[in-house]
Amino acid sequence: MRRVAGGDRRGFAELYRQAAPKLFAVALRITQRRDLAEEVLQESFVAVWNQAGNYDPIKGSVMIWLTTIVRHRAIDQRRRRSNLADATAGSDDALMSLAAGPSDRADRGAELGALSRCLDQLEPKPRQAVLLAYVHGYTHEELAARLATPSGTIKSWIRRSLERLKRCLDG
Repeated sequence: MRRVAGGDRRGFAELYRQAAPKLFAVALRITQRRDLAEEVLQESFVAVWNQAGNYDPIKGSVMIWLTTIVRHRAIDQRRRRSNLADATAGSDDALMSLAAGPSDRADRGAELGALSRCLDQLEPKPRQAVLLAYVHGYTHEELAARLATPSGTIKSWIRRSLERLKRCLDG
């Protein structure tokens, strides 16, 4: 990321090569359309090039930072298109499909297994909120409506759940 922040095009190309397949899967899961996911990915990498100096490793890994950028852009894209597809009840299946890509399948499978074990430690409602937010791209407001729960509670569930997931995955 330091290379990208310094304007190194080769460093940027390497970052793209390593991260684009995973980020495309995130964008596709949220937008539900390949063409929109491609657009989101392109917009996101333009933003990464322009904002690489803002990355702070203390706040999280490069992949988390990149995923957050893609997720927000995908949600914005979905809102612009006013095409909110109803997420399936099988959030776990959707999560598992993120690991289905051919590249580094073993590593991704191990990471997904660890994530799944940590998710199992969460209470059912907060777990559902996290999965709907990060797998399907629901906003806090959409989650509040879908789960018939106040928005403040949704925000607390997600914040606390992400903290627990981080501790579980780091430990």
